[in-house]
Amino acid sequence: MKKRAYRILAGCLMCLSPIGMGALSCNPELVTAQDSATAASSVATLVESLDSDDPAERWKAARELGRLGPAAQEALPSLLSATNDNESSVRKHAIVALGRIGDGSPDVIEGLIKAVGDPDSGNRIAAANSLRELVDDPQVLVPIAVSIMEKEHPLFASRLVETIVMRGERAVPFLNAALKNDRAAYWACIAIEEIGESAAPTVPALVELLKGDPEDDVKVQAILALAKIGPAAKVAQPQIMAALENTSNQSIQTAAAFAAGALGFVDATASLESSRDSDEPLLSLVSYWALAKLHPGDAARLKAAVDQLVSSLSSDDASLRLAAAKGLQSLPVDPEVLGPKLIEVLNDSDPVVAHNLVDALASLGEPAAEKAANALSNGEMRELAVAVLEELGDQAKPAMPSIVSALATAKGEFRNQLQTVVGQIGPDAASATDELIRSLDDGEESIRIGALFALGNIGPGAAAAAAKVVSVMGETDEPFEKLLAAWTISKISPSDEAMAAKVVPVLIEGLRFPDGRVQAEAITALGSLGSAARAAADELTSLANNESAPDELRELAKQAASAVK
Repeated sequence: MKKRAYRILAGCLMCLSPIGMGALSCNPELVTAQDSATAASSVATLVESLDSDDPAERWKAARELGRLGPAAQEALPSLLSATNDNESSVRKHAIVALGRIGDGSPDVIEGLIKAVGDPDSGNRIAAANSLRELVDDPQVLVPIAVSIMEKEHPLFASRLVETIVMRGERAVPFLNAALKNDRAAYWACIAIEEIGESAAPTVPALVELLKGDPEDDVKVQAILALAKIGPAAKVAQPQIMAALENTSNQSIQTAAAFAAGALGFVDATASLESSRDSDEPLLSLVSYWALAKLHPGDAARLKAAVDQLVSSLSSDDASLRLAAAKGLQSLPVDPEVLGPKLIEVLNDSDPVVAHNLVDALASLGEPAAEKAANALSNGEMRELAVAVLEELGDQAKPAMPSIVSALATAKGEFRNQLQTVVGQIGPDAASATDELIRSLDDGEESIRIGALFALGNIGPGAAAAAAKVVSVMGETDEPFEKLLAAWTISKISPSDEAMAAKVVPVLIEGLRFPDGRVQAEAITALGSLGSAARAAADELTSLANNESAPDELRELAKQAASAVK
């Protein structure tokens, strides 16, 4: 219960990758005018191919069966089996074929709903599209989905929710039906919370759900869903106010406090002032936050909320830290006021507290990158800012203009930290190439090495640095720096045979480096060069056959030897 309640300010649902819907359309040109005997013969042959040991033959067979459309009805049992194939591509084409053949039998519908739980997100979308072609009646789909959800691995439920969220507003009819099903309501609320404003048409059903006095977990999630929908959910004020006064369940109270603040229920002020003094840390924290949201002109309330949120950033509870970071992000706090408070936490004598602060701020994702970027030019704040950017990894991309600007004057450890961030961002950090080239002339070896790593991770976008990196490779006496320069060239000029000729001998030397991780990178770099690294074939083969070498290195060497021949 408590763990689920901590979702309130933190927003716990996983981030979803954008998936193109059009590519998996289930409305192909079907084969409709062919001789039935020929079609039957083709179906039989293709069904046999679905059992082939060759994955390519299996997925091509599934694709061709889909193209036959209704003429391939006899292949349905085999295609249903193929939706469980070990190869994702086979499963995808089988899923699409089921939609194209157009049979809406219970077995097919159940098979496609199971496919909505496929590990591959593209396949999940394909399954949703095929289902839409066959039956788009939520009253039919919801009970089947719930039945499968109860039998399948718990991951199925989360994947089903992901797929629903991807459909956005188009999922509303399904969600409205799911809210009326006791076993599906909780998951429907999770999906609605993630969809947010576009799920506004579910508000009446959510209100009815709350009126029906559902289980506590469902009630918490329904309130959170209403809060995320926004202004359209204000009609739920009576239910949310009643939940806020439910002192017998602090999880429900906490959800209601968040909703009251998010939806602007000023009438909740008295109740929030009472819950603010709760012994339950999250309920108290959310109440402080909600009061500040409801009274934006009240400086005293804002200060009290900020003090509580900043203090919670150093909590031992990761969920509470995340909630505090989210709360600070959503309040109109002057950076000149907030900055010193954060620095005070950062400078705490306990390194765990400082780490917790960085972790909490980084949990905000790209919005944190934008705020950290603005602090890079502040001498007092930059240590915190760059630590947050390092923690963000490739999510620090929005900070690139500020990072490039900071690199112009950065020196020593600060410069190296910025270069680390650039390397983590990767190809999208190409704008830092000129500054990284400048680092290659630095007298500090660690600065040069940091720049080489960053350039290699940027890849071809840093091709302007190739000549300078070759120069470094030729001039340095340090074996690791020389090898790293060769690795960098293999990354930024992977198709340049002239460059390959220069780096292959150095990478071959890297195969004998005493550090196994460095050896692995040298092997991988040689393999990436393909036939341009054929001179390394014997060395790679020898390593692959060396029984005293670690199995992982031997396997990498075997693959690379095959790639360079």
